[in-house]
Amino acid sequence: MKAEDGFASAVLEAADACYAVPGYPVTDLAEKCDAEYTVNEKIALEYALGMSLSGKRAVVIVKNAGMNTLADPLVSATYQGLKAGVVIIAGDDTEVRGSQTRQDSRIYGEVASVPVLEPAADELCFSVEAAMQSSETYSRVAIIRVTPAVLDAKISDVSLPKRRNGYGILFPDDLTMRGKCEYAENITAVMKSDMIREKIVPETFASRGHYRTVCRNCPYKPLFSFLKNTLSQNNTAAICDTGCSLLSKNPPFSYSLANYGLGSSPAVALTSTKIALMGDYAVLHSGLNALIDIYEKHRSLFCIILKNRKLGMTGGQDCPDILPYLAPFTPTVVSADDPRLAELIEKGINEKTGLGILVVEGECPSGENHETIEC
Repeated sequence: MKAEDGFASAVLEAADACYAVPGYPVTDLAEKCDAEYTVNEKIALEYALGMSLSGKRAVVIVKNAGMNTLADPLVSATYQGLKAGVVIIAGDDTEVRGSQTRQDSRIYGEVASVPVLEPAADELCFSVEAAMQSSETYSRVAIIRVTPAVLDAKISDVSLPKRRNGYGILFPDDLTMRGKCEYAENITAVMKSDMIREKIVPETFASRGHYRTVCRNCPYKPLFSFLKNTLSQNNTAAICDTGCSLLSKNPPFSYSLANYGLGSSPAVALTSTKIALMGDYAVLHSGLNALIDIYEKHRSLFCIILKNRKLGMTGGQDCPDILPYLAPFTPTVVSADDPRLAELIEKGINEKTGLGILVVEGECPSGENHETIEC
């Protein structure tokens, strides 16, 4: 049998979902795995990470150039953690038959501190389950690197390994961003069998002595409070984005489950909690691609967008108006002090029929910075 056929069977056995962007040399593999195609590779990995948060294993199939597109959530996942296994199959076009570049995807193992497997043809059928277990053991994505020569090789029929579901972890909520990096580095040391390196005690809010939250007069404080109460009542959580919405993970709100990079929340939320929180710049940066993919597939998601026309985390730079680009989605647009806000949030969380977008307009208070609250 062709090695690619056995490989596809192994993917179908070990994973609950498969996402892909077609491209040589993995187009046929993606078809045989019945993969769901996405607008780009970044979205594919974000969908897979959302599945992981839901306790379901996922595979992402991309060619070498696609690794560049998904690098942001790949690296972010290493410092956030995950639950069920996530595996990327990277097809390297070593002979440059269908590509403009000759890349070595193994390099991303070092960039993202993730396990990389490079199986021979007769090992492909065993590599997917092994990669899944590695992902769950070290709470990060694992990569399987393949080439046309390996995929096209002839192998004997083999029995697939038994599936053994493991479970990774999301890093503790009381860790600071620095603490999460330190936590991940401790895991990396174990993964690389670096027993000489001294284990770091990760920084927590308590050990640092303070946490950061929104500005004292932030117009979105009521929104954050409504979200905290409504999500708690519904026993669910939001997926937050990078930017001021990331502060929803900190006290006193603490209602966001995970963050996998700028523009990631719509795709991650779609396959997990179905509730996303993001800023207007995150939409323009890369979130719009995911909203298009979700809209075209008629999927259900409630996405709250904070429209303050500023980049609040990086010094208040101006952000273009997002409304012209959201028009096809017919968003609901309200001000941050609209008396209907709590009702609209509750409706969006409970209904989640189709793509529902709530744009909340507010103005950043002049001269203020994020508050620092002592623990």
